[in-house]
Amino acid sequence: METFTLALIIATAATHASWNVIAKVSKNTVALMWWATVFGTVGYGVWLMAGPGLFLNPASHLPFLISALCETGYFITLVKGYSRGDLSLVYPVSRGSAPIFAALLATIVLGQGLPWVGYVGILLMVLGVYVASLPMEGSRPAAGFTSILHNSAAGWALASGIFIAVYSVSDQVAVAATNPLVYNWWVFLGNTVLWAPAVWRGSKFKSNMAELHDNWRGVTATAVLSVGSYAAALAALTMTSASYVVAGRGLSVIIGACLGSFLLKERFGTARILGAVLMVVGLGLIAFT
Repeated sequence: METFTLALIIATAATHASWNVIAKVSKNTVALMWWATVFGTVGYGVWLMAGPGLFLNPASHLPFLISALCETGYFITLVKGYSRGDLSLVYPVSRGSAPIFAALLATIVLGQGLPWVGYVGILLMVLGVYVASLPMEGSRPAAGFTSILHNSAAGWALASGIFIAVYSVSDQVAVAATNPLVYNWWVFLGNTVLWAPAVWRGSKFKSNMAELHDNWRGVTATAVLSVGSYAAALAALTMTSASYVVAGRGLSVIIGACLGSFLLKERFGTARILGAVLMVVGLGLIAFT
């Protein structure tokens, strides 16, 4: 893998982790994410209109539609998972399973078979995501792999991992025909429109508006970081396999843990150190394929 491609993958993980830290400390995370997509769609759209424009190549229409629906599916299943289980279970299952599904889909749909070293690298990164996200009691994990089998939230998390894989492969097809910077705007437009029913259903108007009023700085920062994160991911998809991009974005787990330790004074822990080692070794193997 070329150095620039690797740098893009690391950049998308870093920016993804950064806006997730902002989301973590928000009062209404779902509202923050939706308002950020709105801000991103409008602000980024104005910038694009002064440059490359907003034209979506007809060859990208179908993969965009598939991606938009799967982005919505990811959003809904992840929220469902968080409502039924802990972040420490749902997030690693979601992010850890996605590279496996992406590797299978990329091989079947796009014919992107990888060298065995690449598959080993993906496996190590998946293990790193899981280990780094384990809750700890003292120096030992408070829950292990068997906890997945006894928690209904895991099913929603696995579903979100499948959606991540499908929209990533669809995006790779789309950016083969459309400038990734332009396609990025369509992704945010799709999220703005299709997420709205889930965000605004029921009596959520007051709390959603309160998040915008009280945390507009966080919303703005999240918009900038999320737009930049996905733009980097889409650019990387034009240079390497979707399997590698999805796996590399898992670095956000470790980067987020570092930011949480530094900014929020959270404990880093031995599990995250081991997870970081596994992910760095896995990324190193991917980089040399």
